[in-house]
Amino acid sequence: MSISPVLDSDGASISKFDEETVLIKFKDGANVRLDEAIEIRDKSMVLFPEKKFLALIDATGIFGTIAPDAMNFFARDKELTKRRMAQAIVVDNLPLRILATFYLRVKKPAREARIFNKIEDATRWLAERKHLVEN
Repeated sequence: MSISPVLDSDGASISKFDEETVLIKFKDGANVRLDEAIEIRDKSMVLFPEKKFLALIDATGIFGTIAPDAMNFFARDKELTKRRMAQAIVVDNLPLRILATFYLRVKKPAREARIFNKIEDATRWLAERKHLVEN
């Protein structure tokens, strides 16, 4: 079994959670702007070249922000939404839950997305969607 590289950006660490799932772990104090969102997309695609994938977004144990244009990008970027088939967003505090809820209800991601309190629940939900990444 090979160990996945961890690709860092200013606000997140990006790695493979498993063979179908990218793990995006946001760093405390992250202020995700559009340029950071593009970098996260690009690094996710390096880990899954020419392959569909699921996304596990871990925003636990942190406080941070995300700019509206970065939210729009994550929700609607054609290159990203063509390959990211579902995303599970894990939060454990009210400010980030509000941001995640805004993302789902107002930005309306092109693919399935859901908010969770626990990683275990998020990974279970994503496991039920592994069929989406099969070609």
